[in-house]
Order: sequence, then structure tokens, then C-alpha cells
Amino acid sequence: MNEPTRTRGERPIASDGRSWKVLVADDEPLARARLRALLARHPEFELSAECGSGTAVLAALRDGPADVLLLDIRMPGLDGMATVEALAQQAPWSLDRPPCIVFVTASEEHAIRAFDLDAVDYLVKPVDIDRFDRAMRRLLEKLGAPSRVPDAGAIAAADTALRAALQALRGDASAPAGDSGSRTASLAGSEAASEAGYAKRFVIRDASGMYFVPVVDVDRVEADGNYVAVVAGGRRHLLRESLHLLASRLNPEEFVRVHRSHLVRINRIRRLEPCGHGEYELTMTDGTRLTSSRSYGEQVRRLLR
Repeated sequence: MNEPTRTRGERPIASDGRSWKVLVADDEPLARARLRALLARHPEFELSAECGSGTAVLAALRDGPADVLLLDIRMPGLDGMATVEALAQQAPWSLDRPPCIVFVTASEEHAIRAFDLDAVDYLVKPVDIDRFDRAMRRLLEKLGAPSRVPDAGAIAAADTALRAALQALRGDASAPAGDSGSRTASLAGSEAASEAGYAKRFVIRDASGMYFVPVVDVDRVEADGNYVAVVAGGRRHLLRESLHLLASRLNPEEFVRVHRSHLVRINRIRRLEPCGHGEYELTMTDGTRLTSSRSYGEQVRRLLR
């Protein structure tokens, strides 16, 4: 889809008599269909155009403005981020009220740059309903919808803390001090990575915002679909990340991978018993029992040397 497609038809509108116009851009038709279905649940928003490339987005906005852009990052030609940068330079309304940006993409690797471009949110595919709904609530706050009183200070603080946490988890520089939410940003920036480059805390997002789980409190980590469950003090904290990537951020002298779905803290292993065929049964200090897989048998045997 190189040309923008305009949508027509009546939709319910927000209580102040208007609906916020949304442009969806993704080069995959199925991805656009998914966003259409999710957006249809929010009558305050109206799908005004669909595009399959950054160039088509620019063309669509020359025909008429949009309040919100849902942009894929990886698109042929002009990608989502280059599109936003082009809009800042070319659009006549860029100094008045530019559209709110939500990036929707398959990878978390561009998150820091996305927030540097003042994105309202950053959604990772496949986007679930609850996560999309939270993004819509943030948009309504940003747009000043009458159904919720916008709190500019709270939004700014959340954005600052989120950017700082993302930077810290990836080993970037600490977040700048002096703006709202600087205390949270400072904590995330200074304590999320150790001198050796290993993570010292995990940033967990939930419906209320973000909170931190120190690595020293983590007993084990389990794969859970598209997430990992960080188990600490008997509680499970869901983090959208692969177990392989998370393991690379933990000190191998403290954690060991015993199964494709299990990573455990070594000093939380209370008992180890061979089961035959290169497998072992691990009993953790909290009483949890896990069975290692044959492919990770060597890692377990190293603990016995």
C-alpha cells in the first residue's frame, strides 16, 4: 500500500462533540487490520487513513491533518522514525500542534530513540488489548479529552522515568537530572546496571505505571509465552522480554540456565539430584522443584565441581 487509504463512515464521538483522527501506518495488511480492530473499541478515536509507507503518511497528512499517528518503525523506504523527523521539518503545523505519535513495532530495540522523538507510547507486537487500551488512555490525557483531567506533570514524570529506565537497562548514560520525576530517573539510571554491565534491577510495567524489582531479590526467571516471569520473594513479575536476552544481562556467576524455560539463582538451589539421561531435579530454597533438560546438563554439572 503506497497510497494512503481514507476511511469513511460515521462513528460515535467523544463527549465534547469531536473524535480524534487517527492515521495507521504499517506495511503489513494483517497488522493494520489488527490495529483497526483494537481502535474500533475506542469511540473517541476515528480511523481517518491507512498507509503502507512513510512516504504515504506524508502524502496523507498533506491532504488533511491527523491527531494521532500509529506508526510501524520498519517500513520500506522511509521508516517510522524517519517519517516523524520529516514531519518535524516539513509540516506547517509542526510548531502549533503536531500529531501524537505511538510507535507499534516488533522489537524493543528502538524504544529509547522513540521517546527521544516525544512518542506518547511504544507498543511491541503482538499488541494485546490491555496494553493497547493503556496507550489510548495516555493519548486521551495528552490530547486533553474532557473525560479525564490531564495532569501534565504526571505525564512528564512518567515519560522521564520510562526513558531513564530504558536507557539504564541497555547500559546507556544516566537520565538527565533536574526535570520532573528526576528522583525516579536518577535511581533507574544509577542503579540499573552494575560496573560489570549486568542489570541490578528490572523495570516492570503494569496498569498503574512502573516499579522496580532488584536483581538481588530474584529467585528464578521462567519463560511465560511472550513474557518472562521474574520470581522474587514468592511474587511473579511479568516482563516482556525473551529469556535468552534477559539471561545475557545477568551475572553468570549468580545465575544458571537449567532449561529452555528456567533460569535460577545459584545460591537459591538447596538440593540437586540426578534423574538419569543427563537431567537433574533441582529443589529451590522456597520448596519449588524444577527438572533441568539434557541440553543444559553441562551447565548444571559445573555447579558440582
